[in-house]
Amino acid sequence: MYTILVADDDPSLLTIVAQILAEPGHIVLTASDGFEAVRILGDRHVDLMIADVRMPGLDGLQLGRQARLMRPNLHIIFISGRPLGGEAILEFATLLEKPIRAAALLEAVRTEMTAR
Repeated sequence: MYTILVADDDPSLLTIVAQILAEPGHIVLTASDGFEAVRILGDRHVDLMIADVRMPGLDGLQLGRQARLMRPNLHIIFISGRPLGGEAILEFATLLEKPIRAAALLEAVRTEMTAR
C-alpha cells in the first residue's frame, strides 16, 4: 500500500478520490490547493501525488514542477476535466481525464507505481 497525496480544489472530487484510494488500504492525504500540497510534501512521506491540472493559485503543473524539485522520484498522476493544449506533462507524469472512474483511478495508480 502507498501513501498518496491528492490535491484538488473541488471538495467533492477530493472526497470521492480519497474514498476510492482508501478502499484498498492506501494512506490518503488531501490538499485543497497546490500550496497546501507543497506543505504536506515537506512534512510527510508521499509515494504518489495526484493533482488536478487546473487549480487557482499554484496550479497542478506548477505543483508538479515544485514537487519534482523537492522529491525527484515522486510518482505523479495529473487529472484534468478539459483537454490539455501544448502542456508537456506526460514526459514526467500520467494523465487521467475526468470524470474519474474508480477502476481507472486504481489502475492508473498501479501502473504509475510499477512503471517508473
